[in-house]
Amino acid sequence: MNPLPTPVVSRPSSPTSLSPTGKPIAYMPTRLHPDSITLAHQLFDVITPSDPRFDQWPRLADVAIVRTGEITRDEMSRCERLKIVTRNGVGYDMIPIDICKEKGIRVTNQPGSNAKSVAELVLGLALGVSRRVVELDRRLRRGEKLPNIDWMATSLDGKVVGLVGMGDIARETAKKFVGAFESPILIYSPTSSPLKWTTRDPSGLPAIPHERVSTLEELLKRSDVVSLHCPLFDSNRDMMGERQFALMKDAAILINTARGGLINERQLVKALKSKTIAGAGLDVFCTEPASRQVDVYDELFDLENVVVLPHAGGGTAEVQLESCNLAVRAAYSYLKGEGVMGCNIIC
Repeated sequence: MNPLPTPVVSRPSSPTSLSPTGKPIAYMPTRLHPDSITLAHQLFDVITPSDPRFDQWPRLADVAIVRTGEITRDEMSRCERLKIVTRNGVGYDMIPIDICKEKGIRVTNQPGSNAKSVAELVLGLALGVSRRVVELDRRLRRGEKLPNIDWMATSLDGKVVGLVGMGDIARETAKKFVGAFESPILIYSPTSSPLKWTTRDPSGLPAIPHERVSTLEELLKRSDVVSLHCPLFDSNRDMMGERQFALMKDAAILINTARGGLINERQLVKALKSKTIAGAGLDVFCTEPASRQVDVYDELFDLENVVVLPHAGGGTAEVQLESCNLAVRAAYSYLKGEGVMGCNIIC
């Protein structure tokens, strides 16, 4: 993706701004791409965690620009001036949408902005687990002798890939598995149109060969690789637990680049230890950042048949520059009464 050009700065009138600069105030709880930080400071008076005003942001901020982290229900309920929350990614479970609706606060996200980069990582995690790349790297660095007859791995070529969900990331993932490994694709996505990914898809996008299944159980039983691509709701929290792992093939691997809460992590540790499933590749966790200070992660990180990453799916320079710039510019254009500049409106 090509970087977006920096706009010419023309400031919205802010006669009631609480900033001594006269600029609108932006709350930015976590860092953006460095170039996007520069852009944000051009357009806004920015409050970050190091700012003395940080604890007062709900009283002061006109906009919030959120890459990672959370806006709590208490913070949102105390917001006095907030007009819009812009996300540079897809998920918005870290934002209390119901309170935003009550207070008339606009919330936007960017579906598809990171789809190709996350799909790349799905393949990377699948290869890392199936070909034992990370495990063998660690063992070699520890000085172990590794006769090649003892470290045979599993090929992904022609393996059945089961995708839970049919969003932008799932689509890119399916394309990559079909193109790279000629993988048969199974789909469980009960809320998606039966025309999706077919030659009759109203989107006009090219069809992707796949088979829809009616239950998660069928997908788990038939798949060699299971990859999760659905939002997290109360209704699907812990959708992968002891019973679901028992349905999977003992040679199957689980990939999660969606949301950590989709998996019961303690049951996953048991399944990996008992070799109920062969392995897992995880880019998301129930508690982030994940660390050994959390008991379940201390156990998980000791296992050789799991590859763990720090929510790095969208972490390419290209994606972060474009999506962070868009989030900053959307917040600014909204205050100027010019809409949200290509972002998706959640509420």
